[in-house]
Amino acid sequence: MKADVVVIGGGIVGFATALQMKLTDPHAEVVIVEKDPTYAKAATGKGTGGIRQLFTRPENIALSQYTLDIVENWGDWAAVPGVSTPDLKWRSNGYLFIAGEKDVDILARNYETQRACGVDAEWIEPAELGRRYPEIRTDDLRGAVLSSRDGWLDPKAFFEGVQNRARHAGVTVLEDEVQGLIADSPKVTGVRLASGPVLTADAFVNTAGTWAPGLAAQLGMDLPVEPMRRHEHYAVASKPLDHLPFIKDIAGLAIHAHLGGVSVGLVDFDHPGGEEFTIDPEYYAKVVEPALAHRISGATDFREQRTWTGLYDQNRFDGNAIVGNWQGRYDNFYVAAGFSGHGFMHALGVGRAIAEHITTGKYLTIDLTPFGYQRVGDNAPYAEIGIR
Repeated sequence: MKADVVVIGGGIVGFATALQMKLTDPHAEVVIVEKDPTYAKAATGKGTGGIRQLFTRPENIALSQYTLDIVENWGDWAAVPGVSTPDLKWRSNGYLFIAGEKDVDILARNYETQRACGVDAEWIEPAELGRRYPEIRTDDLRGAVLSSRDGWLDPKAFFEGVQNRARHAGVTVLEDEVQGLIADSPKVTGVRLASGPVLTADAFVNTAGTWAPGLAAQLGMDLPVEPMRRHEHYAVASKPLDHLPFIKDIAGLAIHAHLGGVSVGLVDFDHPGGEEFTIDPEYYAKVVEPALAHRISGATDFREQRTWTGLYDQNRFDGNAIVGNWQGRYDNFYVAAGFSGHGFMHALGVGRAIAEHITTGKYLTIDLTPFGYQRVGDNAPYAEIGIR
């Protein structure tokens, strides 16, 4: 079995990479190997579907802007003959980052970075924020930044649209599992499949999410990535909140309108790593609801309707993705993992960058060199500043 490019892992990052490879080189034979087409344990489809430009690293901002361009042109971009274009249910209410006394200076500096990177963001003083959104408590805030172009969508619909385009472009999908990598430094030459055959290729891309470190370790590559449980809750309140933007603070609280109520999470970044899907029955009442009721004080009676869990492929080194090939060791082995909750919104841009690097040996549109694996060995973290 022979391909030009093998993508290991068929979640949103894997499909986006395979699609971008075909768009870059239509004649390339691109194969995705995915062991579970139900995606029962994958992050894809379980996230909030948020897309925001409010990052502090220029690469993350540019990746989000690329995704927003696609979302805003979805009808044309996702059109596939004979297939209905999935409805994204795109809600462009904007993203709102809020800050109190301790972190307002960081928010202000980040705002200047975002403006310099072309983000049409707005600084809002607390009094003005309270006038626009009377439901939001503002007396303990010292500033806020609103990016009105941003918003959220149905992640399953987005994924379906990417899958449809990839299959239409000629990407082959194998329902199988990569059990081993076959390498002869400085090249990976093939993957051994659970079904028996060896699949050879010129380039390999590890987009296996929380399983990416196990594959990389077969080559001696140490990825500081592990699965980390995250809860998300759907709650209703005493009044509709559909007009609110997506609200985030430095403590990890994230609130956005959903089905007349809100979808809310408060990420516990200190939770031990591991493939854990259990639901803490007390977490919402003890941790999340008090923070939600405090911030959205203009509504009352927040009642939990549903809670679910998913896994971040959390990069414990610096919280940003590890992207690119392992230069000097296995030059044709690429990694796109450790997105730490940002993979959904950055998948298409990262996939395009990898496709460019495979075909030309360099990045052409967004230079993702700062996200390379080299920074781990150099102990040079490249983290987001402030709100993650």
